[in-house]
Amino acid sequence: MKGSRGKRAVKRFISPIKKAPAIPTLVAEQILELIRKGRLKPGDRLPSEHEMTMRFRISRISLREAMKLLEARGYIESRRRRGKFIRIPQDAPKSTIEDLLAADQQKIWELLCVRRILDSEAVRLACAHATARDVQRLRKILDRALAIGPERVLDDIEEGGRLYTEFFDTILASTRNATFAHIRRSINTILVGAFPYSRKKLSTIQGSSRVIVSQLHEIVEGIASKDASRACRAVEEHIDYLKRSLKKAMQAS
Repeated sequence: MKGSRGKRAVKRFISPIKKAPAIPTLVAEQILELIRKGRLKPGDRLPSEHEMTMRFRISRISLREAMKLLEARGYIESRRRRGKFIRIPQDAPKSTIEDLLAADQQKIWELLCVRRILDSEAVRLACAHATARDVQRLRKILDRALAIGPERVLDDIEEGGRLYTEFFDTILASTRNATFAHIRRSINTILVGAFPYSRKKLSTIQGSSRVIVSQLHEIVEGIASKDASRACRAVEEHIDYLKRSLKKAMQAS
């Protein structure tokens, strides 16, 4: 029964993967999302390799790489001649907050509220302490995002995520407050660990990629002009937009 349930869940909920350099990662994240939502449970058997390549519309090589990623992280196991089965790693490290989020995904809104407070203070400090070199670094990050394309940054799982993290890390460094920076980075670590699919969710909202790039540009201009009110307002608008968009995307899924 469990094997049939797993196959039904994958057939019903997976969607084709668009061509991208990180196809195995995208496949693995889609399987993980089904696990998080309880649509795939420990003991469920995944469909055959042929069935999954047809459902995802990807090559066998990409699928096998995705399975290797999941197996390395302990989320699937191979049983000789029987196929691949879902399992949950018992030693998966989680913080108390991550445990809370795993039990109730609605807590992400509380976490975003905390981030709104911390990031507002971060840009306020940056307005007081950022150097011309800090501002130049922020602008170079935006230039790299523009080179990818404002409409495509969210679809670029690896580089888009890296640029976003680097952007806020640069702001934190410009506060010249190591303790504050450490506290803020811990929030980002939890967000990334608990919701690796959030960027994918946001990408379903038309125009979201361009809006986010524009919001980050406004944050930079606030810091560059030493205008704390402008920078704080830009950060708050950005976090509020993330909250609204994520809610809309999750309700539609």
